[in-house]
Amino acid sequence: MKSILFVDDEPLILAGLQRLLRSQREVWDMSFAGSGAEALAILKTKPIDAIVTDMRMPAMDGARLLEIVRERSPGTIRIVLSGYFESEAALRAVGVAHQYLAKPCDPKRLQEAIERACGFASLLPDAALRRVVGVIGSLPTLPRTSALLAEALRKPDIPLGEISRIVEHDVGITAKLLQLVNSAFFCLPYRVTSVSGAVSYLGLDTLRHLVLSVELFRTLKPRRAIVGFSLEGLEEHSYLAARIAATLPAAEAVTAEGVIASVLHDVGKLVLASRLPREFEISLASSVREQQPLHLVEKEKMGTTHAEIGAYLLGLWGLPGAVVDAVSRHHRPEVPETGSTGLDVLAITHIADALAYEAHIDQAGATGGLLNPEYLARLGLEANLPAWRAAAQQALADGQGT
Repeated sequence: MKSILFVDDEPLILAGLQRLLRSQREVWDMSFAGSGAEALAILKTKPIDAIVTDMRMPAMDGARLLEIVRERSPGTIRIVLSGYFESEAALRAVGVAHQYLAKPCDPKRLQEAIERACGFASLLPDAALRRVVGVIGSLPTLPRTSALLAEALRKPDIPLGEISRIVEHDVGITAKLLQLVNSAFFCLPYRVTSVSGAVSYLGLDTLRHLVLSVELFRTLKPRRAIVGFSLEGLEEHSYLAARIAATLPAAEAVTAEGVIASVLHDVGKLVLASRLPREFEISLASSVREQQPLHLVEKEKMGTTHAEIGAYLLGLWGLPGAVVDAVSRHHRPEVPETGSTGLDVLAITHIADALAYEAHIDQAGATGGLLNPEYLARLGLEANLPAWRAAAQQALADGQGT
């Protein structure tokens, strides 16, 4: 049974939550706290799978509460449920909250959000690994990207297109930008799946605060150099995969999510580099020495791979299900039971990752993603490979020319 803790300083709101969620009593062990201090007292008495808190509370606000929860119980899923959006206060929560929901929140949507976030535990059966990932608030930002953004944002008349191009080069800011713009704070009737759309909607002021927030909460910067890994190399591969994904012929909405998944497909490597550097370094060395794909070596040595680790984090952050699934399975795609053919988000991500490695071998020499010919054949896509390989080479050339 999942243990869920709700926190709000308004007694009527807590009573309303108890009433609205009465049907969940048989599947959730629910606790209710009227303050941050009361919530922390409950946390001492039992493990909590997920905490749902208001932002604006006296003495200890939601952001501070979640900071403490992250320190004391990193495996607990952290969700903000708030009735307002103020950039300064809400962006303080960017580094500590996994998801954001807006009041009034439909009970079904609240239930689905909690169940979905808790459900991602199946991606990482190891509770210790879930705690490692759960403590993360934001992904590391490349210093060069931060400098470019800071310089660009100082210009009062900077075109949004230029900002978008800078943001698209950075995995960490891209992930956090999409997490924020798609949160319920903005009450959008649609999901934003492109960086340009997110930048256009948020505007420069909020983006400026967001970039500062990502910098302040940069928790994944490796504490030491890791042989065979660099942030710059990861970013270069991710962006090349995204450029390749953008050339693949799919419906516009599918392509948009495919590009995002291609940018983010290796975020699990950032987790390993910063949180489990020794294990990651051993896997990298074995991959090169044995000429085995890195994900297979990780599976053998750690019981999981960077793909599942990255998908778990993105799932906690509430990114689209198709993106999370594609990140999780981009090395081991399977044809859906429906027998559908053609390009979906998973196929785009698998193909883009593999072609990016083919076009530009990783500097460390580790074997990267490999195309699954049986998968492509069952989707009826194998005849397109020569043209797509040519497009991948062109994408590499275009990237080197910018």
